[in-house]
Amino acid sequence: MKRNTNTAKISVTIPNDLAIEIKEIIPQGEVSSFFTEALGYYLTYVRQKKALTKGAGIWKDENYPELKTTRDTVDYINLIRKTDRAPALHINEKKGHYAP
Repeated sequence: MKRNTNTAKISVTIPNDLAIEIKEIIPQGEVSSFFTEALGYYLTYVRQKKALTKGAGIWKDENYPELKTTRDTVDYINLIRKTDRAPALHINEKKGHYAP
C-alpha cells in the first residue's frame, strides 16, 4: 500500500486477543501499515453500504419498462458491450432520460 506523507498519530484500544494475534502475525514495524490498509478497506465497505442504503428504492420499474425483466437487463448490457458505448449514450427518447 502506498504511504501518505501526511500522517496523524492516534491511540486506539482493541481487545487483547486481537492485539496478541496481530503481534503474532504482523512483523514489527509493519503494524501501522497493516492498520492503514485494513481501515482503508473497511471504510470503503462502510461507504458502499451507506450508498446502497441511500439508493434503496430509487429504481422504479415504471420509469424503465424496457428493463423490467432480467432478460431485458442482460440484453441491454450486451448491447452496450457490443456497441462499445457508455451507458449514458443510450437515451430513452420517449421519456427523455438515460437508461441505466
